[in-house]
Parts: sequence; structure tokens; C-alpha cells
Amino acid sequence: MENGLLRHLIADTYTSESLGQIKRVLAEYRTHEILPVANGLFAASSSQAVDSVTGYQNVWVRDNVMVADSLRRRGELASAIASAEGFTRFFQKQMPRFREIVDDPVRVLREDANRRPHIRFTAQTLGELPEKWPHAQNDALGHALWFRYVLANTGALPMSAADYEIYGIFPAYFGAIEYWQDRDSGAWEEGRKINNSSVGAVVAGLEEMRKHHAEAGSGGAADLAWLEQLIVKGRHRLDRTLPFESPPERLVDSALLFLIHPLHAVPARAMEDAILNQVQARLKGKIGIKRYAGDSYFCQDYDEWFAPGQMSTDFSERLDFRDAHLQPDCEAQWCIFDPVLSIIYGQRFLANRADRRSFEKQVHYFNRSLAQVTPLGMCPELYFLKHGRYIANVHTPLAWTQANQALALYLMEKSVGETI
Repeated sequence: MENGLLRHLIADTYTSESLGQIKRVLAEYRTHEILPVANGLFAASSSQAVDSVTGYQNVWVRDNVMVADSLRRRGELASAIASAEGFTRFFQKQMPRFREIVDDPVRVLREDANRRPHIRFTAQTLGELPEKWPHAQNDALGHALWFRYVLANTGALPMSAADYEIYGIFPAYFGAIEYWQDRDSGAWEEGRKINNSSVGAVVAGLEEMRKHHAEAGSGGAADLAWLEQLIVKGRHRLDRTLPFESPPERLVDSALLFLIHPLHAVPARAMEDAILNQVQARLKGKIGIKRYAGDSYFCQDYDEWFAPGQMSTDFSERLDFRDAHLQPDCEAQWCIFDPVLSIIYGQRFLANRADRRSFEKQVHYFNRSLAQVTPLGMCPELYFLKHGRYIANVHTPLAWTQANQALALYLMEKSVGETI
């Protein structure tokens, strides 16, 4: 790994002035600049051409929620709202897919991922993409439902009649697929299994929706009772199986961090600690953090095993073929999780300034994230082994990483201000 842009500015302790130096460098290189492509929506990576074989020029629902939420928390509300309005218009066009599965009496259509509501599309037209894709991703829909109602509940974007109609079908859809025991492709878009990161995201969305209906009086008693039934089913699954992701198939997975931030869907501090500790114990590397043990995406010399058009393709039904290329301990080390950990520990410190251990961890993961910035000032998706040396992959910058690091810096400024 080459020395990054910010190596000389990384320190064990910070002041407002030293953080100001970091901010100036990042601003000069536009490290955190994420511009919408169209309809207020953000591409996964701004570096990819419109016809790129990587597909990262397209829009993912999940990515846009996380970028928009980072913008919201940092006070850039107009951009956050524009993104929410963009993916809401997309969901409006997806209503037939929602209804088709809700109205399917024998529950067959839900097994076909391409018949489900799509979670990856083109920003310019809000149109579907032609290729087959593992669209069975309940976490993406849960994140979207959660964020839209967060905007409503904070007064940032009131619900319109059209919004109520669009998001009103989400609970019926989640009930139809039995989300609490539905095998979906999850955050990493791979083989289908019951993922707690998906179940928890749906729970978070339903709880935010219930809060709105209860406070605004926009839902009747029957609607609230239905939401409560759905939430209880998801909570029961989480209570039985957290802190693991999808036991027995997979235990530790960094996607569970998203239940802590941004969703705040883990009610007990002890359970949060269990998730945090397992990720740090099992998945933390020297540069970044693995998605999960045995992850073959961008394993060692990945670009030698797969052609450019194959590297980011749908492996959900032939994951064993990709996995066969992975050598032990050669998983990619991702750059989205270190800033997320810094955010989580920063939020803990800001809630309790006596919690010095959380502040120390906030600084530690903030520093790791800064070290990942490339010499050209970009936030990568991940580092992978190329001929024995870690390099950033081509999906650089990645909007997910940019948004999380920008929020980590924002909270670090607050924490440093609190300690003065």
C-alpha cells in the first residue's frame, strides 16, 4: 500500500487546528464531494463512465440512503431530500412489482429475484437495468423506508398523499415475503440466506413508520396493530439469533454494523458491544475491514482471474466458483467500515463525555480511515492484494466511503470541541 495523502497529518490526539488542516487538504482534493448524477441520486462511484462494465455508474437504493443520511446529519438537508425524492419516484415506478408479489396467493413469485422490486437502476431515467441481478435485498428496502420516515418524523420532508401510497405498500410486501424468515441476498448481493442485517433494517423501517402513524394520526388502529405484528416477528428473530448474521451459515459479518449506524436498530448496549467486538476480533485487517471471513470478492490478484466485465457481475448463484480462487487470509479489506466504527464510538462519546474509551476508539478508527485515502485524495471501495501488495481497486472513489468518512470527520470535530 502506497503512503496516503494524509499520513503526515494523522495523530494520536487532535485539536481544532489540526483537524482544520486535514479539512483543508480534503477540500483541496474534493475528497468528500459527491455530486448527484440525475434526479438527486448518486452513482456508486463517480469515476465510472456511463457505459462502464463495472456497473458502478448505476444507482443502488442502499448506497443512496447512506449518502443521503450522511448529508442530513451534516446539515446538507436539500441534497438529502433530493435523493429521497429521487428513489421515491423510482419506487413509484416499481409499484406493480410490489403489488404482484403481495397479490400472489401461492407465494411463488417472491422466489424469483428479478420479479421483486429492483434495488439497482439508472439515475437518468429511473429505469430498470436489463441484466439479471439479485434484487432480493430486503435491507435496501428497509433502509429506504426508514430514511423516508426519518425525514417525515423530523419535519424535514412531510409525507404527501403519493408518499403514503408508495410506502404504504411496504408492510404488505414485507408480510407477503415473510421478511423475518425470508432468504435474501442481503447487503453483499450474494447467495440467499436469512440475514439479520436485512431483518433488522426492515424492523427499523417499520418502527419509524409506526412512530409516524402514531404521532401524526395518519394510520388507524388496524394499521398500527398490523405494523406491530410485523415488528414483533422481526424482533423475535433478532432476539434469538443476534449478534450473528445468518447462523449457522455465517456468524460474523460487517453488515451488522449498519444496524448500529445508521439505523440504531439494536436496542441493547450489550448486544451492540457483541457485534462490535466480533467484527473487530475477526474481520479487522491491517488496512481495512473484511466484509466476512471467506469473502472472495476482490480476493488476491482478482483482476487476473476475471475479465473486467465479470468482476462485478452477479455471482449469487455461482458463488462457489468465485470462492474457489480465494487463498487463506487474502480477502479484500474494505474502507467503509473504519469510518462507520469511528462514527459509532463518536456518537457514544458525545452522549457521555466520561466515556474516554469510546473517544480513543473514535480516534483510532478515524485515523485508519484517513490512512486509506489514496495519494490522489480519493476514498476507495477496498484494498486488495495485487502481486503481494495491497492496492485500491478501480471503484475509487466510492460514495459509501466518502459519505461515511465525511460524517466521521464531522463527529471528530464535535468530539474534539467537547474535550477542550
